[in-house]
Amino acid sequence: MILALGGAPGARAAGLKDISVGAFRADVTRLQSVVAGCAAAAAACNADTVGDDVLVGDRAKGGFEEHWQWLRATLDKAKTAKAEERATLLREAEAQLAELTQESAAGPDAQQTKDFSRAREEANAALSRAEFQRGGGPTWWDRTKARMIAWVGRFFEGVVQVGSAAPWLGTLLEWLFFVGAAVGLLFFLLRNLARQRLRVSLEDAALRTTAWDSEAEDWAQWAEEHAAAGEWREAVHCLYWAAIVSLEARRAWRHNPTRTPREYVRLLKPGSAQQQGLRSLTQIFERIWYGLREADAEEYAEARALYERLAAGAAEAEERTASGAGKTLSAGGVD
Repeated sequence: MILALGGAPGARAAGLKDISVGAFRADVTRLQSVVAGCAAAAAACNADTVGDDVLVGDRAKGGFEEHWQWLRATLDKAKTAKAEERATLLREAEAQLAELTQESAAGPDAQQTKDFSRAREEANAALSRAEFQRGGGPTWWDRTKARMIAWVGRFFEGVVQVGSAAPWLGTLLEWLFFVGAAVGLLFFLLRNLARQRLRVSLEDAALRTTAWDSEAEDWAQWAEEHAAAGEWREAVHCLYWAAIVSLEARRAWRHNPTRTPREYVRLLKPGSAQQQGLRSLTQIFERIWYGLREADAEEYAEARALYERLAAGAAEAEERTASGAGKTLSAGGVD
């Protein structure tokens, strides 16, 4: 290892003097006295008192060269410098000599540590230059990513440690993964089947509704024909059954031809507009049809208005039901 503090490594290489570590420490102590004398009086600043450059110890065993050119130049400069400048130069020289004393006392390992520290300082100085500096510190996203990566690393380290302590855990996790995948697939299939059944049910209901609507329109058409012929009793009878078929088409109740007119009224929601309208229409129908009395145009007009309100209300209720079912299908991904 070479200490070339202030002079070229090859300076006076041919005149190196071989000395031991102890002799080197004594020589450094002598040079400290020379520097102290120079600090006391400029006339004592004599570069010739420094002596020869030296080779300390065996190179193969960590020996090193010490070239005193830096100290000679310091003494020459201090001799002609002003008092303040001379004091600064000599303080630096005293510091270097004290450092040499410590290094020689600690041995080669300390010298290697010193060299490493010096290299580290030089590297830090280079990295502190502008080209190695970012415009700002790490962003919150950079910090978040760093924390996430660190967490993932710790997680896998924990998994590896647990896996090493319990080899069966890997097999258990595999089975849990496959069972979870199978359950998820089964749930997906069952849900799709349920949606398909709902869709088919709605389509079938729509077909049945269309058929019932056609029958209700037929009853209403027959009512108009009887009314045009002045057959008011038959006209009211047809309007009543047109209303019953229209409500049945909207699933107000299940089909059962054995029900009585008042049973149909009781099947509707109590107090609803449909129940009130059907009750009024039923009363007109019972008075005319079962009471065996003749009807007139005024009663037919009243029955016609009740039928149209019932048919319109049933259609609106069906639209709301279909809209709700459509939203359910759309949310489930069925077109």
